[in-house]
Amino acid sequence: MPRPRRRCVDCHETWTAEALRRHYRNGCPVNRRAERKRRRKAEADLRRWRRQLREEEQARASLQPRVRGRRRAPREPTPPALIDRLRPPVVVYPMGSPEREHPDFRHDTPGAGPGPGSRAHSPRFAPDNNADPPPWMNGLTPRDYYAQRAQRALLRHGAFRLPDYHRLTVQAFNYKVDTDVTGRAYAKLRRAFPDRLNDLPMDPALQAQATKISAYDAHDVHCCVNSCVAFTGGYAHLEHCPWCFEPRYKPHPTHDRLVPRRTFRYLPIIPRLINMYRNRDMARRLRYRSRRRPDPQKISDIFDGQFYQLLKEELVSVDGNLLGHRFFSRDTDIALGLATDGFGPFKKRDQQCWPLVLVNYNLHPSIRTRLENILCLGVIPGPQSPKEIDTFLEPLIDELEELARGVPAFDNLDRQPFLLHAYLIALFGDMPAVAKLMCMKGHNGKVPCRACKIRGVQGPNSTTLYVPLSRPFDNNPDGIRQYDPLKLPLRTHPEYIEDAIRVEEAANNADADRHSRRTGIKGLSALVRVPGLVFPGSFPHDFMHLIFENIIPTLLDIWTRTGDYETFGLGDEDYLLAPDVWTTIAAACPLTGNTIPSAFGCRVPDLKTKRRERTSESMLLFATLIGPALLRKRFRWPRYYQHFIRLVQLINLCIDFEIAYADVQKIREGFAAWVKDYEGFYYMDDPDRLRACTLPLHALLHIADDIEAMGPVWAYWAFPMERFCGALARASKSRHYPYSSINRRVLQVSQLSQIKLIYGLTEELNLEERRENVRRGTGYNEYSDLIFVKPLRVQPIPRTLVGKVANYIANAIGTNQRLVQNALVGSCFKTWGKMQRLETSIDGDIIGGDLIRGATISRNANQTARNASHVRFYSRLSRWRWDTTQAIPVPDDILSYGRAEMFIVIGPSFFRRLAMLTREPEPHHHRIILAVITPFVQLGYHRDADLVEYRLASGNYAGPEIVDVTKVDCLVGRVMTELGDNYVVERTSVVGQMNLLDAAANPN
Repeated sequence: MPRPRRRCVDCHETWTAEALRRHYRNGCPVNRRAERKRRRKAEADLRRWRRQLREEEQARASLQPRVRGRRRAPREPTPPALIDRLRPPVVVYPMGSPEREHPDFRHDTPGAGPGPGSRAHSPRFAPDNNADPPPWMNGLTPRDYYAQRAQRALLRHGAFRLPDYHRLTVQAFNYKVDTDVTGRAYAKLRRAFPDRLNDLPMDPALQAQATKISAYDAHDVHCCVNSCVAFTGGYAHLEHCPWCFEPRYKPHPTHDRLVPRRTFRYLPIIPRLINMYRNRDMARRLRYRSRRRPDPQKISDIFDGQFYQLLKEELVSVDGNLLGHRFFSRDTDIALGLATDGFGPFKKRDQQCWPLVLVNYNLHPSIRTRLENILCLGVIPGPQSPKEIDTFLEPLIDELEELARGVPAFDNLDRQPFLLHAYLIALFGDMPAVAKLMCMKGHNGKVPCRACKIRGVQGPNSTTLYVPLSRPFDNNPDGIRQYDPLKLPLRTHPEYIEDAIRVEEAANNADADRHSRRTGIKGLSALVRVPGLVFPGSFPHDFMHLIFENIIPTLLDIWTRTGDYETFGLGDEDYLLAPDVWTTIAAACPLTGNTIPSAFGCRVPDLKTKRRERTSESMLLFATLIGPALLRKRFRWPRYYQHFIRLVQLINLCIDFEIAYADVQKIREGFAAWVKDYEGFYYMDDPDRLRACTLPLHALLHIADDIEAMGPVWAYWAFPMERFCGALARASKSRHYPYSSINRRVLQVSQLSQIKLIYGLTEELNLEERRENVRRGTGYNEYSDLIFVKPLRVQPIPRTLVGKVANYIANAIGTNQRLVQNALVGSCFKTWGKMQRLETSIDGDIIGGDLIRGATISRNANQTARNASHVRFYSRLSRWRWDTTQAIPVPDDILSYGRAEMFIVIGPSFFRRLAMLTREPEPHHHRIILAVITPFVQLGYHRDADLVEYRLASGNYAGPEIVDVTKVDCLVGRVMTELGDNYVVERTSVVGQMNLLDAAANPN
């Protein structure tokens, strides 16, 4: 049956639906194709790259080849292979030069980014001129400069203070948005407090006033009623969707005009960035990027990646034209990351909408992922997922081009006007989302990987493609039978551009489809217009989805023959967990929540009976905390457990807050060996077992390259996106018009954020306490980094502790123990039930760390309470032996574990009394605070699993130890197994250093 054909509204020729879409995206007629912005930018990249390719090859011939496995010194020149992937070599030729007329450079375009060539001889990398104007004048026109100077005068005279007649409106709007009450509940406030809230503004007047006060509103972008595309770019003039052919407009119900059937509400980014610098506190926080002092031996943020380092050397190019400044050449330049994902507002997979959010990398990692700092660009309405998501990004791309040129703004920190620049350097999400962003076929394509050109293979009686390293049964005569995991055929930016243009220039649909299947690329994404962005270097893999939503669940399903692997194998494999063993392990997961502090994360649900409750966070906690303990001694052959432990160790390396440069090669080789062993254990080169070799498994081989290029995985994993989607899912919304409710919600949140920034009301309008806020308690000068929290008792020291406390004090101040003991008897001391460690943020703010609960003083009657009493501390008694229950004295501090019981304050009044008894002329002036800890009786370290096991004596702890509270290091958790083994679990990675949860953790 012939495909239906439709007529182009421009050239009036008839085309099939697929050809018509290419027709509109590329330009109509053919001679207008080169006028498309994305084509101009993409072809500029190829022109420069091709011309310098020969020079780069000659330069590389003189370089020593990089040997896999050799440790290279940090900060040595970037490996050529990595440079090819991140930035193609570039060179500039003046207009009219013979080189530009050569037919080989027909696709020549201005620059996709910095290259490794000799930059000193290239005009793109000319040194700074010492006669440059001051940074706040550079690039500003006189009109812009004086306009911003006027803003400085207004700020100085208090023009941006909220007028009193707007204060009630702002407070009401803040309450409504912060609490997310329904309109009906909000309207009842005036009737509930008739004498006090008569003037409370009501909807819709409240929304109109908030829009006026914030001077911020959304831009409506017409889109398909089924959310296939947005009518932007090549589709801007269409009146029907090029995918489903639904009409764009409908008649207005009361006026004689047409209105769009559906709109995408885009929230502009430029006004928000300008207002950030107008707020003095936020302007100070935005200096994190320029003020951070990187460790040359470690990778601790996205700015330590080679991509950012190379980008800083390049001149900015917009629409093929070079500008006069480099990327991130000024302290005020902002780095951004884009994330997107589909989520169901009502937890239904058949109804999805797609939020678009920006992460502001100029903020410190500890605060950049908070909800108030995530910048939402809008939510693509559902219920279907977009066919061409880049059409919804056209307004953002236009703003990014404007920001690359520079936008006049005022810096309230330096009190100077300046030209604001912001650059998008990373895009991340799950694999389907990134495939949409890059216009690739994704996991269903014959070349499914976005980072390399590995080809998929089919199993028997299956149309699904998989990507094992070994495929001895592959019938393709040109196919590779065995891929080297350390030498995969990586994609580069020029190759991506060339392949995408070849698909778009295809003469017919069959030719386009053939090129697309061969390369995995469906066309040229509109994102090629973004200055500095490269394919695939700017699209690192999302570690959260790879590991915690794919690899770990897949392993569990294979071990238990459940889920998608219920029919996998024959059922007699030696890696399978017995059904009763798996039932026991799964049931133990939620119980471990009782012995693991709430600060560590959520409770892990029963992984067998409550599969739908599994989340990325719970799988992270299972893999890194409780899984190694619960799975120990459960497999018939230890090699499967050791294989799992190797994965856990690699995960811990990757999610660490800082990664040593030497560890990157360890991660690369570790994942390569782990994937090969995985295929040997579960795939076995058997075509019937191909479905074990999923694309996420293959993507593990690119994690080290992503870290080397873009920094630690936590800088671009999808936890912030998941947090934002969770907040939208919890928000009140209409069942009949859910997407309109969501649009209104994200607009109100953005408007409230602008009001706080413009008028400096961040603290005044803050209605809730965060988890890291300092608890109300008492601090002491001698222990400035600690605070002690109620319950508080003033009581004598328990009789069983008097001797040990006296011994500690006598050794600490150098006096007689018997006299100290006599002074202690009958004296009362403040005894605290909780202690919190204080930390200082990058901005100098004091924030609260672990809150340790003294088990004796701060008992919790709730049997399901999360235990936060067990700690790691330093002791002079070693318990690291299985052959004795007696502690062995050691000369130096050694790590130990136990339960904190109470915190006793020995104050100056006691030392004055002691001085009278000892007849010393000067009493001890400094206060001493002691922690009473009952240690575990025995401790053992299992090197194979990196686990600390502990034992009690008939269920009892050892006798109490007395240590100074500064010797208490951190909270720990415990995992008890059905086999009678007890393990200590610690929070040693980024999970404990960054606030992954938005709301305060429930202590119960």
